[in-house]
Amino acid sequence: MSRKQHTESSSRKFPSKSPTPDMPFHRGNYRWLMGGILLLLMGYSGLLIPNEFVDSKQFSISLYVAPWLILGGFLALIYAILKK
Repeated sequence: MSRKQHTESSSRKFPSKSPTPDMPFHRGNYRWLMGGILLLLMGYSGLLIPNEFVDSKQFSISLYVAPWLILGGFLALIYAILKK
């Protein structure tokens, strides 16, 4: 083996044995996940509010607000999972 071949082979850089993989989620994804979970908890707890639905003109949180909070929570979770 010549001197030139010996110096070339010793100067090669080998990849590390255990490269660190990229994390699937980043900080923004976790924020969206936590926001979605919070919306779901608020929506489902809003459904537990008792209703005395007497008149169609009476506003009820469990009928009008809670389903939208639940829908928003699921959409936030889907966005958090699919966001790159």
